[in-house]
Amino acid sequence: MNPTYNNIQWVIQRNLTNTDDLSTLKLGCEKIGVDAIEIDIIPFTPHLPEFNKDKQSIFYGSTTMGQLIYKDNSLNKGFFFDSNSFSIANYFDKWGTHMLNFGAMVTSFNELMAKDHDADKLFFIRPDDDSKSFSGEVKKYSEIKNWYHKLKMFDNTSLSLDSKIVVSEPYHLRYEWRLWIVNKQVIAASKYREDFKLKKERGCPQEVIQFAEQRCQEYTPHNLFVMDICETGDSYYIVECGCLNSAGFYAADIPAIVSSVTDHFYLSLL
Repeated sequence: MNPTYNNIQWVIQRNLTNTDDLSTLKLGCEKIGVDAIEIDIIPFTPHLPEFNKDKQSIFYGSTTMGQLIYKDNSLNKGFFFDSNSFSIANYFDKWGTHMLNFGAMVTSFNELMAKDHDADKLFFIRPDDDSKSFSGEVKKYSEIKNWYHKLKMFDNTSLSLDSKIVVSEPYHLRYEWRLWIVNKQVIAASKYREDFKLKKERGCPQEVIQFAEQRCQEYTPHNLFVMDICETGDSYYIVECGCLNSAGFYAADIPAIVSSVTDHFYLSLL
């Protein structure tokens, strides 16, 4: 045990975390001498399972876990999130034209269905917030309308007809990367998509890091977060940002993330 971190532990959700990522997270904790414990989260549960709360905890797991921790002021120091900051509408306000979908409609299903669009018109649609209530994707207007009618029939606790959504024209994205940012510095990166197909590769071009860190000088939604960046045409854009505690790793250097996040968390407790 590293005596510097003797009051810190990582609490990792065992179920729903990729097995290889789970092992690498634990190895990353072992490498710097910090405890790692595993918990299982029951989907849609209103309660966290019992675990040792004598130490300050950094969490990694699903959005369900995150929602439970975020509401608990005794635990949420190690959950790096702010519901007011993590939204596309906020990023539009702070970063403007550096956002991929700047100028898109921030609307709701009810408001979108009140408009008259051709059935075959394509839209990119995603949640405004970081709830991951559905994945961003390109859909025909008729497909969104069918989805709308299903939502009217069923009670979905994470998604409603008035949930804020972002709707825009679809873009062709050549490359997409995820960057892990601590105190405005990129500490890890991974390509995760190329020409709309999943492609995991560690790292990213230096120009992408420079773009991200320039944006961080303008604004950050949190001291620790992930930023997804794309290349389309000859330019880079921010796709979205997300909560580091629930972000998929793809091919990123997990031990480097564990080390940087733990060190920042330790300093924040002093």
